[in-house]
Amino acid sequence: MTEKTLGQILIEKNITTPAILDLALKRQEREKGRYLGEILFEMGVPQDEINKALDRFNKRKSIGQILIDLRIITPRQLEQALEKKKELSKRGIRKPVERLLMELGYISYREYLKALSKFFNMPIISLTKFIPTLALQKTVGEKYAQKHLIVVLENSAKIVKLALAEPTMYFMEELRKALPAGKSIEFYLASASQIESCLKGKIGSMTEDK
Repeated sequence: MTEKTLGQILIEKNITTPAILDLALKRQEREKGRYLGEILFEMGVPQDEINKALDRFNKRKSIGQILIDLRIITPRQLEQALEKKKELSKRGIRKPVERLLMELGYISYREYLKALSKFFNMPIISLTKFIPTLALQKTVGEKYAQKHLIVVLENSAKIVKLALAEPTMYFMEELRKALPAGKSIEFYLASASQIESCLKGKIGSMTEDK
């Protein structure tokens, strides 16, 4: 029996349509190196539904495999990082493989963000011209946002958009549960330095929205 593709799963779940999927697949052919999930999100398919389907049907690629797909690392380099991860684990030290790949000098922080973006179907954005407000930051709590490096980009009646520096499955689920029922959430990725600058450099000048 042929294994179902992500596109087929999303159609069966009424998350997208055959017409949208066809357009996304054509874009994927033209835009080499793009994953279907990130293209579908750009086309308006809910990010959360794409990620749920990837996890539920075991379709999500690992960070290591994504880095190999991008030709940033070799399978041997990934193997070395996994071996180091296992050694550290025996000593009670837990580190994600992508962090070890950076420590080994195999990937840069920029390359790490690129892989993370593909892993979560989470676009990378620039915050250099974004000015946060107290009203927006209070959506998740000012202290919580500073502690976990979160910038609230938008908070409307139907959706909240957040920029994160260090997304994890657990952390994102925690944020989903904290929001009012019926309100959707979209996550975006920004560098830790940009988020810190955005919060620390401009926090003093934040004002309540009128």
